Amino acid sequence: MDLSKYLDLFLQEGQEHLASLRDGISGGIFDAGAVQILFRSAHSLKGMAASMGFDTLAGVAHALEDLMNLWQQGGAVEAADQQAAQRAVDLLDALMDRVQTHQSDKGFEPQVAPVLEALKTCAAGRGAPTSEKTPPEEAQTPHPRPTGGAQAETPPGEQPQGEEPASGAGSPGGEKRKPATIRVSVDPGSPLAAARILVVNQRLQQATEVLDMTPPLKDIQKGNVKTVAFRVPQRGDLKELARGLQDLPEIVQVELEVPKAAPDEAAADASLIQSVQVRSTDLDALLAETSQLLYNLNSLEADLPRAERRKHGNWLDSHRALLTRLFDQVLSIRLVSFKRLTDRIERTARDLSDRLGKPLRIEVSGADQQADRSLVEKLLPPITHLIRNAVDHGLEEAQERQAAGKDPVGTLRLQISREAESLLIEFRDDGRGLDLEGIRKKAVERGILSASDASLLDKRRVLELISLPAFSTRTRVSEVSGRGVGMDVVYASVESLGGRLEMDTEKGKGTSFTLVIPSAVTLTQVLTFGWSDEIRFALPTSLVLRLYPLTQYPIVTVGNRKYLQTEEDLVPVLSWGYGPVGREGCGILLAGSHGNRALLVPMVFQSERVIILPLGQPLESIQEWIGGTHLSSGQVAYVLDGRALATKYGEVPEA
Repeated sequence: MDLSKYLDLFLQEGQEHLASLRDGISGGIFDAGAVQILFRSAHSLKGMAASMGFDTLAGVAHALEDLMNLWQQGGAVEAADQQAAQRAVDLLDALMDRVQTHQSDKGFEPQVAPVLEALKTCAAGRGAPTSEKTPPEEAQTPHPRPTGGAQAETPPGEQPQGEEPASGAGSPGGEKRKPATIRVSVDPGSPLAAARILVVNQRLQQATEVLDMTPPLKDIQKGNVKTVAFRVPQRGDLKELARGLQDLPEIVQVELEVPKAAPDEAAADASLIQSVQVRSTDLDALLAETSQLLYNLNSLEADLPRAERRKHGNWLDSHRALLTRLFDQVLSIRLVSFKRLTDRIERTARDLSDRLGKPLRIEVSGADQQADRSLVEKLLPPITHLIRNAVDHGLEEAQERQAAGKDPVGTLRLQISREAESLLIEFRDDGRGLDLEGIRKKAVERGILSASDASLLDKRRVLELISLPAFSTRTRVSEVSGRGVGMDVVYASVESLGGRLEMDTEKGKGTSFTLVIPSAVTLTQVLTFGWSDEIRFALPTSLVLRLYPLTQYPIVTVGNRKYLQTEEDLVPVLSWGYGPVGREGCGILLAGSHGNRALLVPMVFQSERVIILPLGQPLESIQEWIGGTHLSSGQVAYVLDGRALATKYGEVPEA
């Protein structure tokens, strides 16, 4: 049976369950509600994997489910339990990756055995039977019934699971409430109809009580049944429950019927909101078409005579606002958070910690930041490379750290933030730091620089040397991170995205790497300028602090450096430009991380909101260019990164 057409659905839903498990376990809150959610996720993942024939995945999920089933029976969740569960989730994540790339979960047998053993050890420590001795029906029950003592608390209007509602129970004032019916239909072409119905049955049993199902389970397993009706007690969240069933794979229709005593409520509940999957290529096309409509509207306005423009101003403004909202909505659909990337990074760090015997902690902030999905995927390789290098080369052994008066547990910090139109990803370790003298020496040995030139380099220039291809201060080959530092891999990845890599280090305290990625495919307010009317440039206004007409604010020279003289200060002038700037020009004051800088331009045009699009290679590799845009005049403008300009062309020589 060919299950390949169901693989995408399996991977999508499986990753959602993994995210739920990962967040719940790392969160450290294990009350009844939290454990219930964890159990459901492990249980669902097990069933999905089994139906797809991924036995290894199903086995690990089953063992994790068994442990969580014991958590539900009471008692504190010990640190060993939490650690074993976290390792199991890491393994499940790796197995899902294997399924995505090879359509198989085989090949991880050496890693599976210790994880299963750890889970069983934790379960045995609670004095509970292992999964082999647990009847399947009991293992799948997410609500263990109390056997004595205080009764389990039951939400108002509901009966304890497994009991028939008493006459008149379940509604205020003792009024009878007849059971509701949830009718579920499976895709007629599904080869796994019975399995899909069993998944629905399990989902319902996890959330409520199934009074009966028509046809019964034994008939479903024998025949080719495509539609099943489930009778369940009335409760307030049935509508949400039915909507959740609609999202299961191959479920094409879900109908919710309530007794006629509440016709208005029944009509409302029967109306279900369905979600659809959209291909990323379709979103790309829709975004491009919306961008073209905005450009056409701006061109139309630019071609209209001034009188006509005033006459139709309200119409133009309303349509521009409508198209802008549409563009923003399409763009937001393409955006994903960095949570998936940071989860993968944390898993890599834990694996390396175990493998190399270096205890570490990883701190992540800004994982809720969003970016285009393709960008997030492209950032995974360089960040993973930084993680591997930091653990392998940057962090010291625990004994060495302790001898130096440092915490024996190393710390890795990953911070994701935004500054104006740039995405900043900072990775920092508290290890030994880079050996600047060793880098100088290696550059001389390899003939990159002469000894005299190397001695004159400042720290920033020395660090830039390690981004050269095949440059290394290490002589051994590491199976973890390759030969030496190998930062050329990271540098090339960031440069391919039109970004840049900033580095800093301090001996004995650690090293930081900041990936600065300019945003693209977005609506941004820009200021346009140029050296002629034909070629125009633009800067995001978020970095523009003020404009200074050069007729009022002179340019002065101090030593070999030019400055813009303002009322308050002398502002260094950037050396970037495409020609001379006369007295009729303008100074654009830009905010920079190392102080403000002034960009001198001969002509400043209008400010407008535009769509920034990537330039493509080879222009995309120019660090100070974010992208290109169509202006309302119909002209093309090159959008510059003011932060990159201030860094690259704003150095002030020391006195």
